[in-house]
Amino acid sequence: MQVQRGRVLVVGDRDTLPLFRAIGARVVEAANADEALEALRREAARGDIAVAIVLKHVVGDEDEFRSRAAGLGVPVLVLPSKWAEAKPVDVNKLVARALGLG
Repeated sequence: MQVQRGRVLVVGDRDTLPLFRAIGARVVEAANADEALEALRREAARGDIAVAIVLKHVVGDEDEFRSRAAGLGVPVLVLPSKWAEAKPVDVNKLVARALGLG
């Protein structure tokens, strides 16, 4: 297995970015999904991003954002935050889907 080398990019809001900056991540402020996608495009073009973390309350609709960011060649993790709407999780469905059964 080849390990991807590069930086961690975090796209989020002004209040949470200092926490990620403190651990050495590259950070970019965004107020909405369009700004987050543009920041992701710009940073992905640099070629040194191993993974991008985007805060969920910035992008809103996670599935739409993931589909728009899919062609950028950077794995995107949408991280829930205390400002994002919480949804109940059905662990049985997640496990079934992971096993290819659902």
